[in-house]
This record gives sequence, structure tokens and C-alpha cells, in this order.
Amino acid sequence: MPSPNLQQSIDLPIADKLTNPDECLHWVEQVNEAYRRLDRPGLGAETIVEHKLRTILWRSRVLQHLLCQAVPWTRTDRDVLLNILLTLNVFLDEDQQKLALDLLGMDRFARLQASIGITPAGYPDLAQQSGPGVDLDIVANRCSDWSFETWRQDERFGRYQPAGEGVRYRGVEFLPGDVLLANVNLNGNGVYTSLSDPKSFSSHSAFFAVLEHEGRRFPVVIETYEKGVRPVPLNVFLGPRFCSYVEVYRHVEYTAGHAAVVNAAAARFIGEVRGYNFDSEDGDPTYMSCTAVGRFLHKAAGMTPVETVSRLEHPNIQTNLAKLGYTYFDFFAPVDFLLSAYFRFAGRVDNNQVDRLLGRELVDREFRSQFEQRQLDPRLFPAMGRLNRWGIKQIRSNTLVGKIIGKFEGFDSQNLPKGPDELMAVITLAEKQIGAVIKKTIDAVAGELQKTGQSQLEALLNHREINELINRSLDLPWLPPD
Repeated sequence: MPSPNLQQSIDLPIADKLTNPDECLHWVEQVNEAYRRLDRPGLGAETIVEHKLRTILWRSRVLQHLLCQAVPWTRTDRDVLLNILLTLNVFLDEDQQKLALDLLGMDRFARLQASIGITPAGYPDLAQQSGPGVDLDIVANRCSDWSFETWRQDERFGRYQPAGEGVRYRGVEFLPGDVLLANVNLNGNGVYTSLSDPKSFSSHSAFFAVLEHEGRRFPVVIETYEKGVRPVPLNVFLGPRFCSYVEVYRHVEYTAGHAAVVNAAAARFIGEVRGYNFDSEDGDPTYMSCTAVGRFLHKAAGMTPVETVSRLEHPNIQTNLAKLGYTYFDFFAPVDFLLSAYFRFAGRVDNNQVDRLLGRELVDREFRSQFEQRQLDPRLFPAMGRLNRWGIKQIRSNTLVGKIIGKFEGFDSQNLPKGPDELMAVITLAEKQIGAVIKKTIDAVAGELQKTGQSQLEALLNHREINELINRSLDLPWLPPD
């Protein structure tokens, strides 16, 4: 059976579809199925990213229409409405939850809460479906006080609905080795992936596993961070504070027999990986990039490892990066999993943050354009960059001063990232500057969405005032115009 045309389905008038609840449910199912069936390797990254953004925007608009329409729902219609919302499968903010409660009534609303990871009070039968219902102050790629040794003391982080060798959570079945392509809520995180070809799909990749401690199983997401590899509770990683949007991909060779090996390898990486690796193609298993974690995991389990198709291709991008000592131009990017014939789409978690996704996309596009056209001048980075470089050199040389600096910063000569000191000294400064522009852009996109509520993707991406704001704000001293 051929896949329904995704674009045709999305473009149907929303108001017309809402006149018949059963027809609306069928419509949402049709769009979900059309998106699932997309031939990702065949269509290519550029087209898939467009489909992703267009579908996320569509879900946001359908949700608002469902919650704010004036037509009263009958008792029967409310059951269908709940099914529509469960099938739409997007997170609701506090205001939207209040509207949903008014429309659905408490019992149906509790089921909706559980489906988006919120534990409803007074419904113990929904506890497993809702997951732990506890957040932790962890940010993607950054250190936190919440180590596995600390958070595993809370038994709730093992509470999920079982599904085979994994769990079912947020409407997705997760199995060991699954790839999570994540748009994380760390503005500036896309500084690397925006420069590579083909088009970036997400700024980060991470991997599902199940860890054990004292007889308890903990579903986790394995990700790289500043000091190596760590496990993050599944519900925390997928929460609206941590991520805007996540897609899940599964290796076509995966069988139940792979689960134990994947889980054991993940547990081993946490202890053995010393630090982050800027070279995603490096075969050294003691330092890893975010994508390399998946390659090592799948290889350990005997599955065919994904091949790198991405590359930092543009000549001027290569020239600018080389000025910072970065010459790893074969660039294993998150999108390579999506484009591989060895991986299949297995689900998505949409936290209903289209403003954040579009804001980052717009700034990443402009940053890429500037990096292609302008000449980077390392001397124009903030003075802190020179101080950082000196400190990194001291830590790497294991001098007394370096040991003192490392004690405060949490680094030593073993866990410093593997890569060029020149780049490490300035990368967080660059991310902070770009992140500030992204914050402004997100606010502008949110204002436009609130003002019109009907904007099409093309109108938002080509919005004159928003793009002028980005052009004015993305004034990076170290990337001066000619």
C-alpha cells in the first residue's frame, strides 16, 4: 500500500476536519502513517527536515484548534477527542492542560496526562504509563550534580511500562540500542552540525539502554557530555525542559538477543570513556563523540555499524576551522543514522515547541551562511579565549597550576576532551554568543505564532522582520564581514 501524500494531508483545512470527530481522528492517523513511511534515505536530509518542521507546525495548529474550538463536545465525542489527542501525541503546556481538562473531564484528562509523562494524582493504575514523573536539573552535554550513583537511589526512575526488552513511554516503544536524534534545549548547540553536509537534522544524538543496580532496571539515555559518557533518566531526557523534539531510529538487524550486549556495553562506556572526542571518526574507544557512542554500541552487539556520509565540505568552512586547529572534515553527524539503510523510524516525541525549533533553524542557517562567506579571525575572540587556552595547556601538561585549575573546573589531563586546544578554548564562548541571538529569535517567532496562529512554514522561515533581526544580532566580532 503506497504511503498517503504527507503534504496533501497536512494542507487540508483544519476547521473542516473538526466538524466530524471520527474523521479528524482518521486524518491524524493518516498524517502519522504518512510521516512514518517516508523514504528518508531516498528523499534526503533537506526534504526530511522540511517535512519534520512542517509536520510539527501542523500538530501545534491542530492541537490549538482542538482545545479552543467553540463547538461543544458530546459525551461520545469526548472519547474520540481523547483518542485524537493521544494519537496526535504532543506535550501540552499548563494553559493547554487546563483547556483539555475542561473538555475531557478528570478521568480522560488523567489518561492524557499519563501519555505525556505527567503522573496524575489519584490514579495509581496509570503510574507505570506516566513514568517517573520526576525531573532533574540536567542539561544536554553539560555537567550536573546528578550522577547515576545519585539518581538511581530514587526507585521511581525505574518505573515504566515494560515492552519487550525495553519500555513504552510517551507513545514510543524504546529498545536497547535505539538512536535518539534530539533537538536539545541548549541554544548554540548546533554550532557544529550546522556546518556539515548533508543538511543537519538534529544537533545531538543519544542512545537508549537499560542499566541495572541491586536488582532494579533503569531505562536511560546514554549521551556524551563534557567529561565523557553518562546515563540520563529516559523521562528527563525526553522532558520539555531538556528537548524540543526527538525522533527514534532502530537498527534493522536488532533482535531480542542484542539487548543484553548493548546494555552491558553502555554500562561499560560510562566507566571507561574518559572524555569527549572532537574527531567523530577516531577509533579510540576511550574518547567518544555523541555519534561514535552509537557506532561502538552497535558494533559491540554485532550489528553493522553505520557509515559516515556527512562531511564538512565547504572550502571556506574548512579554512576557518583549520585556523582553530580543527581538521576532522569527515564528520560523523546525527543525520547519518537517519540516512542509513540500516535504520528505520521507530517513533517521535514532540514537546510542542515549534518556536524553539524554528528559531534555532533560522539562526543556524544564517550562521552557516556567514561561516561560508567570511574569514574567521581567532584574534578577535574575547580575551577569555586566550585565558582558556592557557589553562587547557596547563591541565593537559599536568602542571601544578593545571591541577589547581582542574580542581575547580572538574577536568584533569585524562578527561580533557580529545581535540584541538584552540577550538576548545573558544567554543563555549561562541555558543554563548550564538545562543543569545537564538533566544531573541525564538521570542520573535513565538510572537508571530501567537499573533497569527495560522502561519505557514515558508512564511515563518522567510519572515522579513525576523530575518532582519537575526542579521542585526548575529554580529560576531571573530567572524567580521569583508
